[in-house]
Amino acid sequence: MARADELPDDDIHRCHRCGRLCEPLEIQKCPSCYKLFCTYCVYRIGGREYCSRPCGESIFFGEDDDGEVEE
Repeated sequence: MARADELPDDDIHRCHRCGRLCEPLEIQKCPSCYKLFCTYCVYRIGGREYCSRPCGESIFFGEDDDGEVEE
């Protein structure tokens, strides 16, 4: 059996948040930042699942335009 560090990159499913090695069905790609996250680290908002609260809120509520001044 091959060790995790010997497997090709497409066979490794590691959560970006907790670092846990996961089964393919336990891991998802965040629709906001495209990082992988596991079922234990999921943040749900608006019926969708994200890797973190900032990613979920940026999509659900829209991104803040800090520093921009309207003319």
